[in-house]
Amino acid sequence: MRVAVVGLGYVGLPLAVALASKGFEVIGIDIDEEKVKKVNEGVPPIEEPGLPEMLAEVVERKKLRATTNYDEIKNVDAIIIAVPTPVKEGKADLSFLESALTEIGKRLRRGQLVIIESTIPPGTTQGLAKEVLERVSGLRHGEFKLAHAPERLAPGKAMTELFTVTKLVGGVTPEDAEAAAELYRKLTSGGVITTSAINAEMSKLAENTYRDLNIAFANALAILAEKLGADVWEVIRLANTHPRVNVHLPGPGVGGPCLTKDPYMLAYPMEGLPRDLIIIGRKINESMPQHFAELVRELAEPGSKVALLGLAYKGGVDDIRESPTLKIYELLKDDYEVSVHDPYVKQSPIPFTNDLEEAVKGASLIAVVTDHPDYKELDWEKLAGLVKEKKVLDGRKIINKEEAVKHGFEYRALGVGL
Repeated sequence: MRVAVVGLGYVGLPLAVALASKGFEVIGIDIDEEKVKKVNEGVPPIEEPGLPEMLAEVVERKKLRATTNYDEIKNVDAIIIAVPTPVKEGKADLSFLESALTEIGKRLRRGQLVIIESTIPPGTTQGLAKEVLERVSGLRHGEFKLAHAPERLAPGKAMTELFTVTKLVGGVTPEDAEAAAELYRKLTSGGVITTSAINAEMSKLAENTYRDLNIAFANALAILAEKLGADVWEVIRLANTHPRVNVHLPGPGVGGPCLTKDPYMLAYPMEGLPRDLIIIGRKINESMPQHFAELVRELAEPGSKVALLGLAYKGGVDDIRESPTLKIYELLKDDYEVSVHDPYVKQSPIPFTNDLEEAVKGASLIAVVTDHPDYKELDWEKLAGLVKEKKVLDGRKIINKEEAVKHGFEYRALGVGL
């Protein structure tokens, strides 16, 4: 089967590689010429465990090639769209999706299957996508098939989850859903569930909104614990011993491409209490970088050096999209000398270093923002000889407190009252 994947980012490229590894003939399409060049050289433009080896293999076997030319889709059986759908001012920006649909529509032929993997507001597949494809192609739905198969990947685990996680497939018609399901059954061992397009759209948003609300509850508990003199990490551990409780963990903020936007996509068309619930949760999580910055101000004198550890939005990856550190940096940079360290990130709009010693040298406070595994094994004896003041603020409760205290550090954790 010949497949085109439109958009070679954090979702599209791993998907294209995974399909190619399963024997599909895959064309990757992206408007970024440099990205296309790297893919054709077998070099991934993104950081994802397992991707470099698998990409090099499928390129060498000529199962995957990349191009900027949309004309390539004339020769494929299925077209999968994985372009960005950002949220601006609480509303989904579908301009990238509409542009991709327009280019596809110009070349769409009878019998082809179009699948949208991008996260989209409920009703988009049946509405915008179908309308654009029909209008531009001159074909009627039925002459082509259309489905939504929302991505369910966690950065850092994509090359495992693509082959194991249950895939949801929603079609404009049951026949559309089944056509798309047939493709994904050849990819994942986790099974494929078919449903309507709108149910698939809403289920993806529900998954991430649930997580966002759960984290918001944990963050609310953290702020309460600080005021009451409790330890939120212990509170959550105890609460989660109940068989029907699963409270998530707090932190300096929620980042990434999904939890920061999907709740808005779900809430936007609603009114009243359902919308209010989702937006309140989102506002709590959006307030946490400000709260973390306030904790920094309690521990470090203005004008001193603060070392923020972690620029990626989550541990073990290089992805900085919507990272809380970006916001914390902006809140502190005018009053402090702020250094930022990350062991994985390669480029950023703010100054940073991959050199930990450089980041912490002369610092009056080390503040852990990201739960990188590297920070669990810090050499506190060595750090003690580099810093100006021995103070640490643990925003993820991941560092070895006993080791830090043993070497003279004053330890403070987010969500722990004095």
